[in-house]
Amino acid sequence: MQGHDARIFRGAALPAAVVGALAIAVSALISGVAGALSSALAVVIVLACFGLGQWAVIEVTRRNKDLFLAANMLGFVVKMTVLGVLLVTLGRSDLIAELDSNAFVYSALVVVLAWLGGQMRAISKAKMLHVDPSESSENT
Repeated sequence: MQGHDARIFRGAALPAAVVGALAIAVSALISGVAGALSSALAVVIVLACFGLGQWAVIEVTRRNKDLFLAANMLGFVVKMTVLGVLLVTLGRSDLIAELDSNAFVYSALVVVLAWLGGQMRAISKAKMLHVDPSESSENT
């Protein structure tokens, strides 16, 4: 993993984890143990899906930089599909019936938004070149 990839990953994961911890605390205050468990489940699912997706994109682009856009697009589609399948499956299970669905939904939403916001901020601060000047000068 390159240095800027690690900074972007940390820049997305750390704010999402902090927001997730706050969501768990708020859910515990509002809905008690059921809210805290629901929120914790949502946080774990979102961090796992987004973390594994980011890691996969990093690995693909490490091997071939030209696949960056395709890897990100495919990663996004896979993340949303996995999250959708998990949400539908959990929504129909007996597990979620005992938990607070509002705490689950709102916690998942704020963690996703925190991940995306942190990722955008980290990318904007990474100061990566979009064009490699050494490659363009060799071709002329």
